[in-house]
Amino acid sequence: MSVARNAVFNPTLAPGGGATEMAISVGLHQKARSIVGVEGWPFRAVADAMEVIPRTLIQNSGGNVIRVLTELRVRYIFFTAFMYRPVFL
Repeated sequence: MSVARNAVFNPTLAPGGGATEMAISVGLHQKARSIVGVEGWPFRAVADAMEVIPRTLIQNSGGNVIRVLTELRVRYIFFTAFMYRPVFL
């Protein structure tokens, strides 16, 4: 009941199920690729740590962790690459 009330009075919702953590992880991995040498390692370490929540949720639901995480990464990369560009079919 509190969730419905909060959605009515404050209509800003954050995606759940590890979506925010996965988006941050993908962004940090992209940033780490742009940094050469040892300076990119902290970005990779934090990006890997952000994937713990989605990985745990996938494991607890009985899914294939590697396949689902790879699919999520691809979807986030595709979404961010084409977010502000028109797509012509």
